[in-house]
Amino acid sequence: MKKALIINEGFSNNLGDQAIRESMTSLLRDSDFSTDFAYFTNPGMNSMPAYNYLEAGTGAIAPPALSFAKKAKLKLAGLYWIGINYKHIRAKLRKGNYDIVVIGGGQLIESSGKDYPSRFAIAMYWWTLLVKKFTRAKIYIIGVGVGTTFNAKEQSLFSKALSKADLIWVRDSYSKASLFEKFGHKAVLTPDIAFYSGKNRIEEENTNKKALVGITSFNEVFAKYNQPGKTNADYYEEWFAVVKGYLDAGLSVELFYTTITDAAETIAFRNYIKLNYHLELPVAKLSSVNDLKQLYQSASDVYSGRMHALILAMKHQCTVKAYLISQKLKSFHQEYILPGNQPTEYSRKIRGTFNDLMLNNVKP
Repeated sequence: MKKALIINEGFSNNLGDQAIRESMTSLLRDSDFSTDFAYFTNPGMNSMPAYNYLEAGTGAIAPPALSFAKKAKLKLAGLYWIGINYKHIRAKLRKGNYDIVVIGGGQLIESSGKDYPSRFAIAMYWWTLLVKKFTRAKIYIIGVGVGTTFNAKEQSLFSKALSKADLIWVRDSYSKASLFEKFGHKAVLTPDIAFYSGKNRIEEENTNKKALVGITSFNEVFAKYNQPGKTNADYYEEWFAVVKGYLDAGLSVELFYTTITDAAETIAFRNYIKLNYHLELPVAKLSSVNDLKQLYQSASDVYSGRMHALILAMKHQCTVKAYLISQKLKSFHQEYILPGNQPTEYSRKIRGTFNDLMLNNVKP
């Protein structure tokens, strides 16, 4: 049996990243690979932490201000990162005897939006360099999204990393175009890996009339991808209009989240609605992907600014609508929500692409 190392953000507190790890593992095992896993940006973490989203999210809304010393340190983050993680990466690669190393999925080709490099650029550079140094494995970058702009350091790090890849597979047309425009690399286009459901697996549809609304962190996400001008109160009013629309249509509404910062925003939004509109909105208690899946089994509609929250909802036969907070969500909306295709179609396409490109050695 061939052996694969999967590298992505699957141990993060983002339930979407955890779902990606599950789907990628299923895809490779369904294709007769044995698998190991490594955390892309934190290789020393060997197991999933127990995240308490609602408790941990308290006070997590506003990012801390960066001191001059911290900013200077971030500009040297590449050396700092490999100093901490080198021994973990080397041990994993030397021990594994891998046939392939799969990096992805997720929005891994992304910028910090600042003048220092993103942790994704740093991790991509060092992982690809050390895979080539310590193994004979082929490197497949699979199911990734590509950002819009990159600073000079990120441009250099990603360019060097991508040149070491044997195959690149992106999840939307914008990412394919951006990859070629920014880095000069061609890529295969196939749906996000989280759509993969495994062999003969179909989620059941339910008849409930319940909407789940997943507000996204204002500071961490909205402010990163949108021009300044909208206040936090403006943001909450926009989301309340969504809630009111579902309530007016006769649906009950429950708030949910897929990251710790989103959980903090959810609590703040709930309190805002209670104070200003005297409306009590329940908040889901989630600690794992399985909790999220069970929540979707109770819902008919899902509105979210997180792409993988929408993908999992689609897999559970929910009607989904996206808050178009970023280019990633706009591309997803255009290519995967508007066409109205069944998630099983996307799952079959993912498996077909994997078989053609990796098992049958068909070149893009």
